[in-house]
Amino acid sequence: MMDQKPALWIALLLAAVVLAAIAGAGVMTSGTSTPDTTQDPAIPREPGAGTRDLFPDKAYPEYATGYSVEYHGTYKVVRIHDPWGRSAGNHTYLLVQRGEEVPGEYPGARVFSVPVQSVITLTVSQVPHLSVLNETGSIKGHNGLAHIFDEGFRARADAGEIVEIGSGTLSMNNPLRTETMIELEPDLVFCSASGFPEYDNQQKLIEAGLKPVVVADWMEDDPVARAEWMKFYALFYNKEKEANEAFAQINQKYSALRDKAAMATNRPTIFTGMEYQGTWYASGGDSYVARLFSDAGGDYLFSSMPGSGELPLDFERVYEQAHDADFYINIGMAGGGEDILARDPRYAKFDAIKNGTIYHFDTRTNEYGSLDYWQSGTVHPDVILADLVKILHPELVPDHELWYYRQVTVGPAGGSS
Repeated sequence: MMDQKPALWIALLLAAVVLAAIAGAGVMTSGTSTPDTTQDPAIPREPGAGTRDLFPDKAYPEYATGYSVEYHGTYKVVRIHDPWGRSAGNHTYLLVQRGEEVPGEYPGARVFSVPVQSVITLTVSQVPHLSVLNETGSIKGHNGLAHIFDEGFRARADAGEIVEIGSGTLSMNNPLRTETMIELEPDLVFCSASGFPEYDNQQKLIEAGLKPVVVADWMEDDPVARAEWMKFYALFYNKEKEANEAFAQINQKYSALRDKAAMATNRPTIFTGMEYQGTWYASGGDSYVARLFSDAGGDYLFSSMPGSGELPLDFERVYEQAHDADFYINIGMAGGGEDILARDPRYAKFDAIKNGTIYHFDTRTNEYGSLDYWQSGTVHPDVILADLVKILHPELVPDHELWYYRQVTVGPAGGSS
């Protein structure tokens, strides 16, 4: 009888070769489909092969520059990039699905269980983002209830379901009601990024045991980028799908209007701002306002002057450059009906005032002087742009009616209305 050992050894050898081949193929497949991005946190990371993905809908910023997000199957890593370039102003947030283990490789990161269920908002521009996501019901406290336009929010506030936690301003002179905030036990507090320590309540909230989340949407100079921060808020509610869909519609409308305005045969000239205590403050050439004017088919006369904030100018400089401008838009403090010519009779020399081509964004103003332009307008730059196109090129949008803007008339005695 033949010895069966050689045959057995051959069979075992073949089996080992096959197993090695299968294992090698698996390693190659895993390595190819899941690149190592640990050395570059700016690259979005997807869950690796074989891991659970609890976030099938993902929302990455395409225009906004103030934050970034990575997905890791059971948690998200959100990074805030300080608008003023301060390393101390950068923050990392871990958004861990409820019931899942908190990863340990992010020391110093602030951890949140998602979806969040209760929040506190500190500024008027935060509420519209949550309204788009149908999450105003999660707001338990707000800083300045009377200033909000959103109907759903107002109804809940009137019913006592949203607690007043401040006066509506953010400064050391108007402190937040920290004890009330603690009693509400929110999952987080949405704060606003600030370049001034006296307006920054974040450290005080941390000391009180609260969990602040910094929002810097107002620092985006692109109107579309500001609206895109709705994706940032969506990360905390696992509502990426809803945010993506809402933003896509807004972006499509904005782009269509911008492209239509670009086809206009003329670009009317525009100046903005008003003198205050001897200084005329106009929007900088890199600002959110300047971008809107350009996208609406206008020629902003201060567009060559760099800066995204307010430009301090003198009256003579403005008059020299803008006395024959076609439009005077965003007229500052006079927008509320203040007597323009009573401030300074020299305003009467501007052609735009002579011709009545003066517009301001205060149509939607409540009894406390709050402007919806800075609220719902934050998430609807397409409507703001439609207003400006209607003002500059009415033939391009014949069916649009002004929503945020109105024409300011100046009477023969100088009264504006």
